[in-house]
Amino acid sequence: MSIEVSYRRVTPEELARLQSDARAAESFFGTSLEDLDDPVKLLARMEEQESSDRYLSIGTDWHALHFLLTGDGELKPRPLPPPPLGNIVQGGTETQWACTYGHVRSLTPDEVRAAAEALSKISVDELRARFSVASFNAAQVYPHGKRARWTDEAAESVFEIYPRVVEFFMSAARDGDMILLSSD
Repeated sequence: MSIEVSYRRVTPEELARLQSDARAAESFFGTSLEDLDDPVKLLARMEEQESSDRYLSIGTDWHALHFLLTGDGELKPRPLPPPPLGNIVQGGTETQWACTYGHVRSLTPDEVRAAAEALSKISVDELRARFSVASFNAAQVYPHGKRARWTDEAAESVFEIYPRVVEFFMSAARDGDMILLSSD
């Protein structure tokens, strides 16, 4: 099973409410046991998330994007690459909420602004220039799904998702939102 990363925008007030209300947090972060028993509810929730400008999944492109932005392929828990670029995929502060791989992490509005500013200075063309099949394979960057090795074609999805990541961070920064990162 592949690890997928997703982002959720929240206001500082929404985060405070989630921290103090376990039912609200359960509903916000995923499906309750009741939802799992109701396929219609489950499908509606998934469609709602996908159509929201407050949610973004980058799927299995997370490791490749992290490597292109930071040069870090090891993903050791600490020390991670420094902010702001180190915050885009693996950074932030661990929260109380578990996700499939570790805990949901949060970026403050200031961290979101710094990350958005750094992202705005890196074009897709510059990101593409950083890509090398040899460096990805040598660094053992986590490939998509079951692919054992990277190819030029396999990297295209990273360059396609990148503008959406930039826009997501820019919108969150503009609105003073926090970002929650989850690895599932």
